[in-house]
Amino acid sequence: MTPVILLLALAFVSLGGLSLVAAPLLRDITRTTKPPAQGLNEDVRQALDLMDDLDTELAHGVISAAEHADQTTELRVQAAMALEVANRHRARATAVADGLLAGSRHIPTATVPVASSHALRRPVVWIITATTLVVALVAMVLLVTLGARRELGQQTIVGNAGVTAITAIAASPREADVLVVAHPAGIQVSRDGGTKWQSADFAHTARSVVAIEAGLLAITDDGQFLAAASSASNWVSAPSLSNVEMLAAGRHSPRLIGVNAGGTIQESFDAGVTWRVLDLPAPSTVTGIAVVVTPEPLLLLGTSTEGVLASTKRSTWRSANGFVKGALPTVNIRSLYYEPDSGDIYESPTGQRFEGAVYVATDSGLFKTIDGMQTWSILPLSADIVAITGSAADTRLLYAVARDGSVFRSRNAGASWR
Repeated sequence: MTPVILLLALAFVSLGGLSLVAAPLLRDITRTTKPPAQGLNEDVRQALDLMDDLDTELAHGVISAAEHADQTTELRVQAAMALEVANRHRARATAVADGLLAGSRHIPTATVPVASSHALRRPVVWIITATTLVVALVAMVLLVTLGARRELGQQTIVGNAGVTAITAIAASPREADVLVVAHPAGIQVSRDGGTKWQSADFAHTARSVVAIEAGLLAITDDGQFLAAASSASNWVSAPSLSNVEMLAAGRHSPRLIGVNAGGTIQESFDAGVTWRVLDLPAPSTVTGIAVVVTPEPLLLLGTSTEGVLASTKRSTWRSANGFVKGALPTVNIRSLYYEPDSGDIYESPTGQRFEGAVYVATDSGLFKTIDGMQTWSILPLSADIVAITGSAADTRLLYAVARDGSVFRSRNAGASWR
């Protein structure tokens, strides 16, 4: 940011010198441009527009209340500064006009010749200097404002899982800093929030991994279930009577949902020991699944061709891609995650209720909804994300993993990734 400020300072000095050189040539030109105060009013309106944007981001859960308050306060200060400068110029112009009407030629700091009763000429040096000050002030306001908004969207790579072709990600339900990713060679584990990684004692291809109340549960390449405690150590075989390839778990219930290679959806309420087939086949393009428990059981699917789909186990799939300006800009979903304990509660005009937040990683970015998939808001994470998850131990904590294994972490429900 420092080089930009230096350039602005040089521009200010250069314009000031130009005003002194050009003044003799322009002194007799009648001033027809609008007074500086009018230009400054545009800056005030821009600040108000930015505050409206912040209100919208707060309403959609993109930023927290604290971040909203900080940014709004800064914009109000900038608007007040602009109004103060405008008031000073207005007072100066009033003094000049009063002097002219009184017939005085002794106007403070400048002499304004009167050409006729229809055209009043004013000092060009004063005009150019004032305009220069206005331009410099506007540039500084924009620089600070854009810098603050850019700071909000900064992101930092926490670490790298050291593997690619990641198929799933899960965080421990009791230890928020314990994170695991599934991949064709097994499972990688981080116990410091994604910074350092090591291979787990897991001699299988890991198809999927989820967090359950007791710890973590993974599916192997041959359909076996391996379970581990919340520390992601000591993976042991768990009984299972089903060969599923994709898995999802409900946080506040023992419900497991599995999808096999043929698109058959099954549910289990005993950690995968027994399964029951649902009369609701999944499309062949399914990329992820999530279980919503309250206020009524609901299944969410991510697909690569139809976006997000939603259904109860007694109905067909419906689109959950949002509407009009709040719609997802793509139907290619790579991963989805449902956080039931985000504290968000939405009730539609028709009485439909939805609790929690849903996050999706797409080929167009990372998105979030807190109103039952009516509107989706983009989150400030610029990376090729293939998996996203959170933890019951910290409901505002999110982890996202990029295609190259880079790990990102948000501690404010996706508002920033640092």
